[in-house]
Amino acid sequence: MTSLALPPYVELVDAPMLTAGQRRSWTLCYQRCVSPARSEVVTHGGRHRVDALALDGTRVEFQLSPDSRWVAAAKERAHAAGVLWLFCAINQHHDGRLRLFRQGSGVGFAWARPWMLPAECNGRILLDLGRSAQVGAHVLLEVDSFDADRGQALGTGVLRGAQEFCRWLRNGEMLTPYLWR
Repeated sequence: MTSLALPPYVELVDAPMLTAGQRRSWTLCYQRCVSPARSEVVTHGGRHRVDALALDGTRVEFQLSPDSRWVAAAKERAHAAGVLWLFCAINQHHDGRLRLFRQGSGVGFAWARPWMLPAECNGRILLDLGRSAQVGAHVLLEVDSFDADRGQALGTGVLRGAQEFCRWLRNGEMLTPYLWR
């Protein structure tokens, strides 16, 4: 029996995406972090599908658009064990609508014209910021609080390295905070 060897480094989309093909490749890159058996997993007798299954059993949904809250609610009900949402906010961070600022030991953010879906989700939420000019690396923002009002969202969170997220997804390695220097 041969095991599937996965590379220690996964090529991820970390720059703004302009075409549908580029947006599709964002999801595929993250799905390549896990074996095919843990990607596009059919659950509940074929009635539902999850984008990826982390080694610890966490169901992961990759979200490219401000999808309907009804769709998100249905996914969360279907996966009662909990869902981790990874939203692609690369374009929003790159064009300056989503800005970071240091706040104590964590990170604050301000998002102009935000997607409202993250505020509607009950699961763990991460925003993929891509290669951040502010931070100097490809980072994800794990959201602790998300308060939206009048076209602006403010919140707090913890930065995570994108490659570390892939290793957590694939191998169950500890997902430690990214140190913004």
